[in-house]
Amino acid sequence: MRDYNVSDHWSADDPDWLKSLVSSLDRHHGVSTVLPLTVIVEEVLEWLELASGVDAWKKPANRTSLRLDIDESIGALGASLRARIAAPLTQFQDAFSQLTGSSATVLAQSPGTRTGSIWTDVTRAAKDLLDALEMDDAVRASWDDLVATAQDRTLEGREYRPIAELLFEQLRRRGLSAEWTFRDLVSIVAFGRDHSDIPIGETNVPLDERIAIARTHVSTPAKIEPIVVWLGYQGRVPLLHFSAGQVSFMDAHWAVPNAEPEGQDFEHKAELWELTQGGYLFKVAKLVGEESDVDFLVRVDLGKTTAASAFDRAVRIVNTILNVSLHASGGIRPHLVQHGLLRSGQASSSSFMASWRETGFPDDHYGADITAKAARSTDHASPRRLPARSYPVFSRPHSRFRPPPTTRSAAT
Repeated sequence: MRDYNVSDHWSADDPDWLKSLVSSLDRHHGVSTVLPLTVIVEEVLEWLELASGVDAWKKPANRTSLRLDIDESIGALGASLRARIAAPLTQFQDAFSQLTGSSATVLAQSPGTRTGSIWTDVTRAAKDLLDALEMDDAVRASWDDLVATAQDRTLEGREYRPIAELLFEQLRRRGLSAEWTFRDLVSIVAFGRDHSDIPIGETNVPLDERIAIARTHVSTPAKIEPIVVWLGYQGRVPLLHFSAGQVSFMDAHWAVPNAEPEGQDFEHKAELWELTQGGYLFKVAKLVGEESDVDFLVRVDLGKTTAASAFDRAVRIVNTILNVSLHASGGIRPHLVQHGLLRSGQASSSSFMASWRETGFPDDHYGADITAKAARSTDHASPRRLPARSYPVFSRPHSRFRPPPTTRSAAT
């Protein structure tokens, strides 16, 4: 965002507010002290489900802090979005006010017993508001507000920042990569061509057309499709092949060579060949003295979903299996070094960088064998009875960005 997009390639006819609009999409310009409305509504839902004890809803300071954050988030909304979500927003505000004004007996109720309408109305209204904020029209409205704020020369502060951060959260909740969508918007606004191009020096697209293209792009929903992530690990773990639900482990030294068309057949062979046929990803040693980039692979089938954060989701799933295995039986933790992403069976993104093997015990065959046996056991282990769920005690004397409500004046 600090190279061609904000350099001297701007047309002489481009107004200054357009450069301000591009700058508002740069996440490096700091953050706002105003929580996006989606964030505070999600927090209210968490409090409705989990908060218990004397430091939860019954404590006036906590209710006041939540209300102040809600009011501030609503106050930062642009005119277009406020009009678009007027009905669910009013419903949420009314339901929340009724709850916070309830008797001490109601507010002292613990999670699991909050079945009265005073509780369920807030929960339903909060979910309806979040759903409304994720709609195409709501995202377009936030973009319109961001453009209008950039054009308003009477503003003296950073009024665009809360709007931009709410738009970012809206995109994230819609299953999109908000970071890349913002980058796309910068390219479109600066030049107006396809967001995947790098049109240095191209300034012949009319301004109105650029804004319209950006508006369409920002409201385009995420594509739902089959998503599979392949993870490559270092660590001499003798896993061979086994599966745990939608997660499959396999020895890279056997699977990668056999992924070639003339190799032996095995499950998911076509997917692995799609990733490795270029010879860059998941390389394994072919000659004595060579060292493999990876030792074993893990395939994670995320099902039909969006591609945003797919790698992070896959890593969390595998880490859960490894954490349970290591906690139960010990062993060594393998080192994640590469990954490949498949969208509808086609390679989408990957990391080709090979990592040097970490110091420690890379040839700890005994510890690796323990890890492998423990991981296999997660596929057929009998379920254990877990202890009754305990609910955390929430205490919210103040929000993360400002002093406690008791020290806050109405003017701020």
